[in-house]
This record gives sequence, structure tokens and C-alpha cells, in this order.
Amino acid sequence: MEESLWVASLMALESGPQRLEALTRMNTAIAKDAALPRHIIGRLMSTPELYDCARISGDSDKDPAVAVALELLGHCLDQLPLDTADENLPRQLGPGLAHSNPALRALVLARVLREVRRQLTAGHVHLLPNNELLLLILDELKQCNSVASSAAINILSIVLVQRLSDAGVHAKLVELLVEVEEVRCRAYELAVSLAKSNAASLSAVEFILDEALRELDNEDVLLQACVLEILVPLAEQNHGLSYLERRRVFDVISARVQCIDENPLDSLLIPSIMKFFGKVATVQPEKIITGYPHMLDCLFQALQSEDLTSLPTAMDTLANLASSPQGMVLLFQQFKHAVEESFKKYGSYTKTLPAPLKVRLLNSLDVIYTLEAPPTKQINDILKTWYESFAGGAQADLIMELINTPFPDLQLAALGLLKTICKYAWGIVALRNTGGAVEFLLSRQKDLHKDVKFLKWEIMEMLTISSEFSPTETVRFTAYVNEGPYYLQANVNIATEPQGNA
Repeated sequence: MEESLWVASLMALESGPQRLEALTRMNTAIAKDAALPRHIIGRLMSTPELYDCARISGDSDKDPAVAVALELLGHCLDQLPLDTADENLPRQLGPGLAHSNPALRALVLARVLREVRRQLTAGHVHLLPNNELLLLILDELKQCNSVASSAAINILSIVLVQRLSDAGVHAKLVELLVEVEEVRCRAYELAVSLAKSNAASLSAVEFILDEALRELDNEDVLLQACVLEILVPLAEQNHGLSYLERRRVFDVISARVQCIDENPLDSLLIPSIMKFFGKVATVQPEKIITGYPHMLDCLFQALQSEDLTSLPTAMDTLANLASSPQGMVLLFQQFKHAVEESFKKYGSYTKTLPAPLKVRLLNSLDVIYTLEAPPTKQINDILKTWYESFAGGAQADLIMELINTPFPDLQLAALGLLKTICKYAWGIVALRNTGGAVEFLLSRQKDLHKDVKFLKWEIMEMLTISSEFSPTETVRFTAYVNEGPYYLQANVNIATEPQGNA
């Protein structure tokens, strides 16, 4: 389309009756031309009437012109040479970032996020010439109708570190802390995202984190649970853990757990508290298992409760606690009976839980049995004891029952756990002791999901080097492995002529 037609089309936007036709004409043209001259893109993005077309008011959300205007601006953003080091960029993006239509703000933020992630991947995030772009993006966190606050937080997590000492940025962050709960929580999420990277960044946003911790005294239990969830990533970092310890967060939360009988509403916090302590345990298992035994009692009660709302978090938490050799030993020494009863309960859950929770259960077990280094004899014996509590002995009947279900996700989770168990000699013994298990693995069923076939093949590959089977069996296993995971046996049909009298 000639430049004169672009100018004419933009002028037509001033007239309501002509808007849809003009927008459609420009949108069709830009969709066909992926390399419009930069000055035309600039003119489009600096035309106030185009942004007016994207504005929602009253019933205008049903106006087709709004959707076409958004699509047109999206094409413009895709063609805009976006450089965060360009001091003119805030002026170009400002009308979109400050727009009343959340869908348009989301388009702009998505484009900025794509660019800063590209820079991050390339190993060089461009220096911002000033704080203007940051202030525009921080304003998105204040928008109650935001559909792109996560994108804004992701952008700021990458570039805000450049300007954390900027007075204007600091003032804007302080503004967020006196807003409604939803906005405050966005500020806390941003602060945690920045703080978890290093101690210097944590120090710069400590005033926000301190406000987040004050929310733990709020009467709104759901808000407290939200804040705890936000703080979890901070607890996974040593410098974050040190900050939380200095603020005595663990003691405060622990005291809340001990008083739950006095205030039943606090029970709503239990899943968030378990997740929080479980994440800490992946970094410092001794601190949690030895220092807060009543937290473990609370966890084991949740695992026995059959409460479908708390079970997923409880299962993940036990996996976190037992995800390191140190955690396994401490659990075995200090909570031997409770852990074994939990694994026994897991066995019964394989028959009663909904399929998605069975997958969650199997995945949590897989986390426990997946080790980074070969196990010591002590760890091997502990894992064997726990497995036999789960399985009801040295066999794999429960796992095979789950494999023989019609749900591919459940089949994959069960086979994944079986594969992990077969890394241990006692696991292969359990498989060998299970009637029909080897025959299933050797079968060539056509209707199985391709990932199921591949996992079966990987397990058979492990069995070929095991000393638990006879030479004859090993030959069969090796032949299966050599054929590959997707081998199909040919059907041989022998045709015969009917016999009759000559």
C-alpha cells in the first residue's frame, strides 16, 4: 500500500462510520507486508485515533473495530525494531502501556518480554538509558484489571536490577505497598523474584519483603497463605534463608501451627506452610526435620487424612524432605514409624485416589527414589524398607495394576516409577517376583502409547544387564532390546486351497 493510502486511512479514523473499513484496509495491508518502512510503523504507533479505536467503553467491547485495532497494533509491535537501550522507546510504547484496554497493554508487554528474554539468552541485557520504561511497566502492577501482571513482573525481574537505587523507581515501589491486597502481592512477587538472584538485590528490596512478612499477622488467612506461597522461592536460596531466619519467620509460622486447635481458620494455612517448610528442607533438611518436629507431625497427619485438597502438597513436601540422603537418614532415624505408615497409606491411595492424584503420588515417589549419586548401603536399605511398606512386600503388583489402566498419563507415571525402582537390585527382584510383569514388558501390544512402548524398552534394557535372571531369560531380553522399542511382529497368514474330490 502506498504511503499516501496509509495517511488517508489514518485520517479516516477520525470519522466513526469510516473506522472499521480503514482499520480493515490497514490490517490487511500490514499482514501482507512483513517489512514496512520504519517511519510508517512509527506513524501508525503515534496516531492517537488508532489507540482510540482500541478503547473499550460501554458496549464497545462488542465493536469489531476494537478487535481489528488490536490486531493492527499487534502487527505494528511485531515490526517495531525494539531496543530497550533506545531512549525513544518509552515514547513509542507509552500510549499502549498506559492504555485503558488491558488486552492492548498485554500485547505491548508480551513484545517487551520477548525482547528482554532474547537479550538475556544472548548473554547481554541492554542498559536502560533512564527509568521511563520501568515506571510505565511498574504501573501495570497497579492495574486491577490486568491480564499481564505476570509478564510485567517477568520483565522487571530481568531489567529492574539496573535501577533499584533510582529514587523514582523506589517511590513507585513504595506506592505499590499501600494499594489493595492484589497489587501488594504483585509487589511481593516481584521482590522475591529479584531477591532470590543474589544478596545485593535482596538488600535493595528488603523493605518490600519486610512488608510481606508483616502480612503474616494479617487477619485474612487467605492473604497469609498467598504471601507464604510467594515467599517459597526465597526460602530455597541460602541468602534468602538467612534473611528469613533473621526475621524469625520459621518460629512465627511454627507457632501458628501449634495453635491451630485454638483457631481452626488457621488450618487453611497448612498446605502453604507445608510447601514452605518442604522447600526449605531441600536446602537444609536438618533444620526442618530436627528443628521443627511438630511440623513433621502435621505433615504426617495430612498424609493420612485423605483430604484431597491438602494431599497433593503433603505428598510433594514429603518428597522434598526425602530428596537428599541427609533428609532420608534423618527421617528414618527420627520418624521411622510415621514415614513407613505414610508409604503404607500411599499403597492404599493407589486404589482410591482420582487418576490425576495417583499420577502426583507416583511422581512424588519418583523424586524420592531418583538419586544423583549411587546410594550407600544405609540409603539403599532405607529406600528398600520404604518401598516394601508402599508395595506390601518385595513385589510390584501395585505398580503393575496402575500400568494396566486405560489412562496413558497414569501408565507413564507408573512405568516411570518402575524404571526408577529397577535402578536398585531389590527393585529388579520385586519386578521378577511379580506375576505377569516381565511378560507385559516383553509384549508388543500395538495399541500402547509410543512413550509407554519406549519406557518398556528402557526397562528391558536394564534387565539385560541384571544378574537376577537366567541366561535364557537374558537372551530373550537382549533380542527384545535389539529389535527396538517400536518393533512390530509381522502377521504371517498361510493360505491353503480347499481339499475336494478329484
